Amino acid sequence: MKRFLGVLVACALALVARAPVRADEDAGLPHATMTCDHADAPGRVRCEAEARVGAGESIAWGDVTIVRTPAFADALRGRIGPHDATTREAGAWRWAFALVARRKGSGELEGRVRLVVCRDKTCGPRELPVVAHVGVGD
Repeated sequence: MKRFLGVLVACALALVARAPVRADEDAGLPHATMTCDHADAPGRVRCEAEARVGAGESIAWGDVTIVRTPAFADALRGRIGPHDATTREAGAWRWAFALVARRKGSGELEGRVRLVVCRDKTCGPRELPVVAHVGVGD
């Protein structure tokens, strides 16, 4: 019985140590945005994703994955990793990337920003969907 209780306590402590940071502890919930520049003609389309966390939180790691591109464009890379971040501040990370538009068109680019967010010494994963409008031509 003592051994069972010891294992139970160890498991409970492990779960508490791994518990994600609660977003409702701060009024500024983590959020992410993604934007793409309008292009006049087919070719390279510059895009940017940004993630911000609330006061008292910091970003320890992050990346952006492209989930879906408009039919007229392709992503040059499907994942933009943490080393590709153009800004890495405690409360905000930013990534720049590009699409290649094969023809004129308009549509939605869907992605996912994955983060490890820390508050004090407790860190946990966050996954935030992002959508940007892509317009090429008129």
